[in-house]
Amino acid sequence: MSVLPQTFETTPYTGPVLNTVRPERIYGSSLLRVADTFEFVPATQKVTDLADLFHSRPDQMAVGVCDDGRAMGIVTRVHLFNLLGKPFGREVLSRKPVADIVEVVETFDCNANLFQAAEKLQASIDKATIQFYLLTDGEGKFRGLFSSKDLLAYLSKITQEDIHLAGQLQERLVKGRLSEKGLGWEVEAFSQSAKGLGGDFYHVMPLADGRLFLALGDVSGKGVAASVLTSLLWGVLQFYDYRKGLKRLLAQVNEALIRTFHLEKYLTGVFLLFDPATRDLTLADMGHGHSWLVRGGKARPLRFAGPSGASGMNLPLGIDLALSPQVYRTRLQADDLVCLYTDGLTEQENEAGQEFGEVAVVRRACALWQNPEALPEALLDKLAKHQGVVPRLDDVSWLQLRARD
Repeated sequence: MSVLPQTFETTPYTGPVLNTVRPERIYGSSLLRVADTFEFVPATQKVTDLADLFHSRPDQMAVGVCDDGRAMGIVTRVHLFNLLGKPFGREVLSRKPVADIVEVVETFDCNANLFQAAEKLQASIDKATIQFYLLTDGEGKFRGLFSSKDLLAYLSKITQEDIHLAGQLQERLVKGRLSEKGLGWEVEAFSQSAKGLGGDFYHVMPLADGRLFLALGDVSGKGVAASVLTSLLWGVLQFYDYRKGLKRLLAQVNEALIRTFHLEKYLTGVFLLFDPATRDLTLADMGHGHSWLVRGGKARPLRFAGPSGASGMNLPLGIDLALSPQVYRTRLQADDLVCLYTDGLTEQENEAGQEFGEVAVVRRACALWQNPEALPEALLDKLAKHQGVVPRLDDVSWLQLRARD
């Protein structure tokens, strides 16, 4: 990749000989973007003059040292004052040129990529002491200084920007609250993250043939990686051809996760297809297990027996490339309520260390089975009273489907 020529503006300083170079333009992600110091002194400058300069500029931590424009190294405030603080230090150094005390530091091309440099300097960035680095152009001329603190501050800033952007994206894909109705069905859902970027998701999608697709799950981990996984999942779910069936969908999601995250990320979830014309419900539980059916005010776990009576729960998605998920079918009745949730709801503790628990969730669902639109707010209210001053420990998400005439 060719590098565009860099133009610098030089500004003289009146006082001890100090020159300033400032780039008129900074390209892409070059190290000039994190440079904080553009001042240099000639190698012939007296050490005591430089000391006076540092005294007059309390915020000046370092300057470059040049010999006829070519960078020799730097002098830091700490290094200079340590030398002057030695016995007879000022007398010894009063006639010496700055060239005699120059510090040789690692040098980078001013147009080098800052992210590659950050990877190389990771050990220095993690140190408590501030390290300085020299920037030069292709001819070895001084173009600025940057410190490990400057680089860390810049990386922190863009990380926060990325987190903010990921949060906005996640909010668009997974709404905090959803209430939606269609012919023969009603859906209510909510999702609240514990720490900004959560790992929970839900997806509700009416299909062209009149059926309804629903999913709720929990991504392993939190932060930007979880947001990326949620975005990947949303894309697959949004554009899948549901005429191919639920089993094929899960196989595609599983393969996408494994090929993208190489077994480092997985998700548990419940995936459903509901046909309101027949009230047939097709369901696959991918290692999630938090699903209930409320019928006539009574609840039972929405679980099925697999081959030989084994649990009908599948492995989570993203673990086994050869996964062949078991899919189950049942028929709902009018006013049946299917409730799905993540473990952040039941595992939230109060000040006494007691979990909210599955019993509290099921009781509330049974009490409001004839008024299910009030269930989400009732659950959140009861959860808030339970946890009190205890911080939210995990993301909390809820998805319910009511079959209607």
